[in-house]
Amino acid sequence: MCSRIEMEGPVYNTRDLGGYTVKDGRTIRHCRLLRSGALGKCTESDIRQLTEAYGLKTVVDLRTNGEKTELPDPEIKGVEFIHNPLLSDAMLGITREGQEQADSLSAMILELLKEAENHPKENMEKIYLALVSDDFSVTGLKHFFDILLAQKEGAVLWHCSAGKDRVGTATALLLTALGVEREVIIRDYLLTNGYLEPETEAMVAKVAAKVQNERILNGIRILNGAERSYIESMFAETERQCGSTEAFLRERLGITDEKTDILKEMYLE
Repeated sequence: MCSRIEMEGPVYNTRDLGGYTVKDGRTIRHCRLLRSGALGKCTESDIRQLTEAYGLKTVVDLRTNGEKTELPDPEIKGVEFIHNPLLSDAMLGITREGQEQADSLSAMILELLKEAENHPKENMEKIYLALVSDDFSVTGLKHFFDILLAQKEGAVLWHCSAGKDRVGTATALLLTALGVEREVIIRDYLLTNGYLEPETEAMVAKVAAKVQNERILNGIRILNGAERSYIESMFAETERQCGSTEAFLRERLGITDEKTDILKEMYLE
């Protein structure tokens, strides 16, 4: 079981993947693989925790240029920051994870619901399909694995805005490569709902103060939540393309058997 990293600032979805058991009986090393939401609101105490307690050496920012500009990551001495977006700015118009400006958020939700014909869950599933089928996203996933293969020591942390869709997809594929059982991967993905609940309800309250529309408020909860169907649709798309997620890793992301062995040597014990 991974462990949540309690942060002082409003950074709700930070975790150490260490502790998960894989199919051959080994476990993921602690203080090596960290997943998170955006780090822009970390306090000095949070930064010390990540660098001193977890040995943070590399941060991979999966957000778009626009998100990165809106809430920059803090500069941390001795830590390398790599910008590796998994969605284009145009695609972000559908996801907008972690958006905090109530006016733009409610406008986005209205557009989301309009485009989805009152089925926002199906629209969110399209994002997960795009993350493993769109050429831009697949290139970003390839680079993500290249970064992991180059991480010789210390911890690597990857984040998007909420640590949900893009981080959820990248993490699910990594855990698959390391040999974690599918059901455990899905449970890890769904932990996001409990961790993001304070942020989600704050977003709902902010919009509710201006827009009294239950359809919109429920849409916010859907947008900022993790649904089993989302991650299952991602897995199903990899299987549709290549026959299995493992084959997708080999054929689309270039994770050969040799690279898989290297990843396991680096991150398992």
